[in-house]
Amino acid sequence: MDTSAAINPFQITKPVTPDDVINRDPERVILERLAAEGNNARLVAPRRFGKTSLLLKVQKQLRDSGRWTPVYVDLLGIVTLDEFSRRVERAYSDALKGAAARWFAARRRSLRPSVTAGGGPIPASATVDLSGPSKQTLDEVLDLPVQVSGRTRTRVHVVFDEFQEVLAIHDRIDAVVRSRIQHHGDAASYVFAGSQVHMLEQLFVDRRRAFFGQAAKVEIGRLPDDDLGQFIADRFEESGKPLAPEVLGILLDFVDGHPQRAMAAAHALWDVTVRTSDLETWDAARRAVLDQASDEIGTVWQSLSPRERKVLSDVATGRPPYRRNQGGSRGDAIAVPLRSLQEKGLITRIVDGKYVVVDPLLKTWIQGVAFDD
Repeated sequence: MDTSAAINPFQITKPVTPDDVINRDPERVILERLAAEGNNARLVAPRRFGKTSLLLKVQKQLRDSGRWTPVYVDLLGIVTLDEFSRRVERAYSDALKGAAARWFAARRRSLRPSVTAGGGPIPASATVDLSGPSKQTLDEVLDLPVQVSGRTRTRVHVVFDEFQEVLAIHDRIDAVVRSRIQHHGDAASYVFAGSQVHMLEQLFVDRRRAFFGQAAKVEIGRLPDDDLGQFIADRFEESGKPLAPEVLGILLDFVDGHPQRAMAAAHALWDVTVRTSDLETWDAARRAVLDQASDEIGTVWQSLSPRERKVLSDVATGRPPYRRNQGGSRGDAIAVPLRSLQEKGLITRIVDGKYVVVDPLLKTWIQGVAFDD
């Protein structure tokens, strides 16, 4: 096989296709079951763990069944009620086909026109009017599942991705959303997902929030080595570049089950492999991956306070940041940056109470830095 004209099979800049989602069948089955039961779900995962790819696979399965109309709404970056409404409208426009699409093209024209407060593109959150025309438009588009279900004779599966972004509009906008969708039980099921895990979780676990207890939690973890390794090895084999077992083992240790970082490492290794891999090619790939991520990681590091850097370094190098008998001001001083690092999605706490760095490249980068605090 001529590998000189082959295309690198590892995707690193966008969600993988539904067919390339690795070992997410248990989570997929749970999400599909919750939808069929008429229940809502919240999908919890660190950044770059493949939540969007999983959601697209779930929606493809539902669409292929013929009993569902899937609607995927990306809310990343919204800052106004008008933009929220436009994102929802656009998602329905993308999802509907045939007669339903023609109906919706006409229906969109009857929706209330958007009004931007003060004539500017981004009104201050304190001045957002939750009783004006823009809010009425949002109410109408949030109620679309009932109309779509009636016309298509299907249930509507709505994904609100990056749902925590609604808080940039108004602190109580989640109450507006719930006030509409709570009446959609016979027409729709919802999934709420987001990359800011802490912010998203607060919308569902805080008793003061409108969505408290309103969605079943589904978590995505790291990928198991056997499934991840098989996926990577198969693609090397298919493209005529057999992957040496010892190199695959080192790669799997390096990425620690992180989906996106695994694809980045495999992409780099494929690029430097001519016919077969060895430790020398892996070393070149490792350097390439770290160089590619260095600016991003450096920016993250520079954004942290000295105390956060110290605690993050402790976690990355395996030094417990605190023990149970460290109380008083010492314990408090460490607990604050620990909580902050969790909220920023940089570390997570595993079952045995140990903290780990989410991103294996950040962990490796820190381990290679002479830390001086």
